[in-house]
Amino acid sequence: MQLWDDIRNYFYRKNIEKKLEGLKPERILTNLHDAKSIGIVYDSTNPDNDIIITKFAEHLRTEGKTVDILGFVDDKKIDHKADVLIFNTKNLSWNRTPDDGRIEKFADKNFDLLFSAFTEENFPLEYVARTSKAKWRLGTFDEKKTDYYDMMINLSGKNDLQYFLDQSTHFLNKIQYDSK
Repeated sequence: MQLWDDIRNYFYRKNIEKKLEGLKPERILTNLHDAKSIGIVYDSTNPDNDIIITKFAEHLRTEGKTVDILGFVDDKKIDHKADVLIFNTKNLSWNRTPDDGRIEKFADKNFDLLFSAFTEENFPLEYVARTSKAKWRLGTFDEKKTDYYDMMINLSGKNDLQYFLDQSTHFLNKIQYDSK
């Protein structure tokens, strides 16, 4: 089984490298106040995450933000949830990379800010975050994946989605820069 996983991981990384060839999206530091368009990718396998993300997105929308949400369900049955673009294991290639035009379209959006709102390793969502053309990408800290995000939140072992969103919001609100 380990050999199979090693092979899948190798081709997963090669697929990302190929996708990123020549792709140099402009990364622009932003804070939560200035971000107008926000993308959120999250693991929708756990129904509790749906509630947390829905509340977070609604809060952002009340502040005048445009919010698009992409959820991954580690299942073959569920393929639709209200107000969320859902993909599942049927939408993945054998090496766990998304194989669906809707997901490519989401990754190609030029969001001001992308929240990678998942706290455990998740190859399909990491692929979306890594290949995203978002101007500023935010995710959980992983020493091996520092090139995936522009800002990382260290959860200190608290693999809790609400904690991640609270910390992200806190630090994004602290960012100050000269807008010239």
